[in-house]
Order: sequence, then C-alpha cells, then structure tokens
Amino acid sequence: MTDIIQATDSGATFKARNDISKFSEQLGLRRLPIFRYDATLESLDSLHARIDGITAGVKAGDTVYYQFPTYNGVQFEKTFVQHMHIRQVNLVAVLHDVEFLRFPSTTYFDEITYLNNFDVVIVHNYRMETVLKEYGLKSNAVNLNIFDYSVNVQIPDRKKIEKKIIVAGSLNKSDYLKNWSYKIPIIAYGKQPNYSISSQVDYRGVLSPNQIVQKLPSGFGLVWDVNTNQYENSEEYAKYNNPHKVSLYIASGLPVIVKRGTAIATMVQTYNLGIIIDSLDELEEKIHQLTERQLDGIMIQVNHFKMLLTTGFFTKHAIIETEFQIAMGYPERSLFYE
Repeated sequence: MTDIIQATDSGATFKARNDISKFSEQLGLRRLPIFRYDATLESLDSLHARIDGITAGVKAGDTVYYQFPTYNGVQFEKTFVQHMHIRQVNLVAVLHDVEFLRFPSTTYFDEITYLNNFDVVIVHNYRMETVLKEYGLKSNAVNLNIFDYSVNVQIPDRKKIEKKIIVAGSLNKSDYLKNWSYKIPIIAYGKQPNYSISSQVDYRGVLSPNQIVQKLPSGFGLVWDVNTNQYENSEEYAKYNNPHKVSLYIASGLPVIVKRGTAIATMVQTYNLGIIIDSLDELEEKIHQLTERQLDGIMIQVNHFKMLLTTGFFTKHAIIETEFQIAMGYPERSLFYE
C-alpha cells in the first residue's frame, strides 16, 4: 500500500491516506512510502530512479495498492503505473478524489483512461462506481462505502447529544456560515475561510485531525458543502463522494446531518446515523422534532458504527474483497443454500 508522506495538516488529505496505510498494514500489507512533492520539473531519469527506489521490494506477482491521486503531478502518476506494468504486478487504485468530477472546468487529465490501467479500482461507493462506468471505466470496482478514521485514544460513547450544530473541515465550502441566521447554536472548526464568518457562529479555529476527534463538543455534525468560486462543483460532487468529515463526526460519537440525494445519505439512512434534510431551512425543525426515543436509537447506532470506523473495518473489508477479485477474476458472490 502506498503511503503518502507529507506534513500533517488540518484537512482530510493527509489523514485519510495515512489511515488507509495504517489499517492495511494491520492486514499484513507493507507500506511503500511516497513523499509528496512537485514532480513536474523532475527529469524522467530522476523520476524512474525515484520510483525504482520506492518499489525496490516489489516482485512480479505482488499486488500494489496505489492511493490516487498523489498530487505529485500527472507525470508521476503515469510513470508509476508504467513501472508496475513492467514489473508484472497486480495493480489496485484506491480513490480518494476524482478530479474531473470535482473540478470539471480545470481538470484535463484523462482519469478514466488512466484508471483503466488498474486491475481493480476501490471507489467510494456504488454511486461513484456507476458514474465512473458511465464515463467508460472498465476495471473491476470495489466499494469502500465510507472512510475509516483512526484515533489515538479510545473515544467514550456519548450518552446524550445536545441540540447544537457542529461544522468541521474546509470552511470555504461552507459559505452559509457568513450569513448564518438560524437560532440553533452552531460551532465551527477549520482554517479561517476567505469570507467573514457571521457573529452568530462560534468559530473555534484549527485543530489537528487527532485533536479534533477528541475535542468536538456534543451536537450534530453538519455535512453541507456548497458551490463556491474555489469549489465550483461541490454540490454535484456530493452525489458521488464520501465526505471525510462524516467519518470524523461518527468517530467522535456525533450523529450527522446530510443532504438528501447525496451519496452519503444512503449510508446515513441505512444505518440510522442521523438526519437527512432537503434544505438548511429544515434543520431546526428536524432536530427539535426528534423524540428522546428516536435520538437514543440514533446514538446506539452511532456508537456501534464508531467502533467499525476506528478499527478500520471498511478499509480491511475493501482490501479483502479486492484480493478475492484478483484471485478469482470476478466479485465475490452471495451463497444461497436450499
């Protein structure tokens, strides 16, 4: 499993990749460290030597899981795959983001053609698999379903949840915070956005991924990205991706609030992990309508689900399903007995 080495930041880029490396190692996979750098000005000879060094221990017949994108540049991505094909390995892409869906007007890398060089692609969910196949993906796909979230200490179960809103992550995709006028209390964590946050928002600055999961106060974790100049396609992209902040909230023991029609709403509804709404205008009413019995039922589910995320269940399950596909050449089938 490739392991992206970069400075720890407050966002999901480092955390999600590092956690997948960590949980895959628990299954017996070895880490292949790749330093995050700008490879666009690197000579091909230097790049070939670098990749040979990264993969020195890889033998023909091995399986290499490649966390994509590395953000080291298109030349690095393509050259790595070429090297693995020459080395005759099984190649699996672990998708973190699909840039042509995320930034359609500025992404020119043909990601579909690129991903078709992999034997298997681990995608976020069934919706992402479907849209990628509509665009021409031919590689076999395995669904991750939700990102896991490693924690350094055990997070106690929350018995009760206060009727407050918590927002964490990239606040530049949450510009509703600049005109927040709802009466329900809201607390925000993240880098100072490029707009002025409403005085009604309790802004608490930046915490590292390991700090924030332990320090989030009681409340409902809001997952509501909107289109902005910087994030032109956030609302459409939400129909296909698994937001990492959902995993943060659940790992911290918080129920979530998500938008109807998003990919993650299927997971929330299936496992009763929170509330699904069509508009932020429904937010207060939906929360206040919850009976104690309903909220207790949600919290039981959240606390159980938290155990899965913090122990890497979904990462490990996706890897095991991938190993089956590589061995057998087709997805695992349900067995029915008479």
